[in-house]
Amino acid sequence: MKKCLLGVFLVLLSCGNSDDLDNQTDNLNPPQAKIQTLTIQDEEISNGNATLLEKLDFKFEYNQDKLVKVWDIHNNYTENLTYNNNLLTDIIINGYVYPGLEDHVPLNVQRKLSYDNSNRLIKSENPVVANGAKSYTTFEYPSADIIIAKKYTQYVNNTVSQISLDKIHLNNGNVTKVEKGDVNNPSVLTNGINYEYDQKTNPNSLIDRNRILGLFDYSFNLFMLQDYSQLSKNNVIKRTEYVITNGGEYLYEPTNFIYDYQNNLTNKIIYQYDWPTTPSLKVSAIYGY
Repeated sequence: MKKCLLGVFLVLLSCGNSDDLDNQTDNLNPPQAKIQTLTIQDEEISNGNATLLEKLDFKFEYNQDKLVKVWDIHNNYTENLTYNNNLLTDIIINGYVYPGLEDHVPLNVQRKLSYDNSNRLIKSENPVVANGAKSYTTFEYPSADIIIAKKYTQYVNNTVSQISLDKIHLNNGNVTKVEKGDVNNPSVLTNGINYEYDQKTNPNSLIDRNRILGLFDYSFNLFMLQDYSQLSKNNVIKRTEYVITNGGEYLYEPTNFIYDYQNNLTNKIIYQYDWPTTPSLKVSAIYGY
């Protein structure tokens, strides 16, 4: 298994900052059409032939409108979510690190989420101290269309170091741009991502929005868990990375999604990475409702 494989396709969370977006549906998207299953498979494509590398088969459990559990039927992943007063407060994930499931490297992720008086997420903390430190992320809302996420490391002597900054721009319920700070100087913006959308409803909008923010720094990268486009009400059709140099934006890497829809909900998403000297990687996600 290639350790450089980029895992995709799990987060399943959405929406911006307005509660009105929670109820946005259309005639083809009844509120009960929540995701029930998700199959992810990685394939290596060489000379037109596909070889299966890894496969995950997820199921989703709800308590009324709240997602409370996600698990892989092969026992590679279990995620439990806890709520208090209808707000997501705890996320615990156990299983094995992906990609590379065959190595059975233990996966242990915990997050505690805190909110302000307007029920906006303001902090996501990893309560576990590892290597003499623990991490947390704060969230600021300078306007209705901006979210600023700042990640910190707190050491056992209580000194704190900021290690990243993400400035998230929203428009009409979609994340249009994310500007990223230099890891060594977070106040200096060095690169970012632009997004373009279709008019289809993002199936992730049917699940709690705070899950993507609360886990955004998590490296278990199923469906680009660090990709803020999951907060959006529509589906991404183009994702363009850029660098900032001399005050301008310069193209770095475009990423295109291939979507297949049924009843205006995502049926399948395909990512394919083509490398000039090595076999291609094809990652597919198949949703069930």
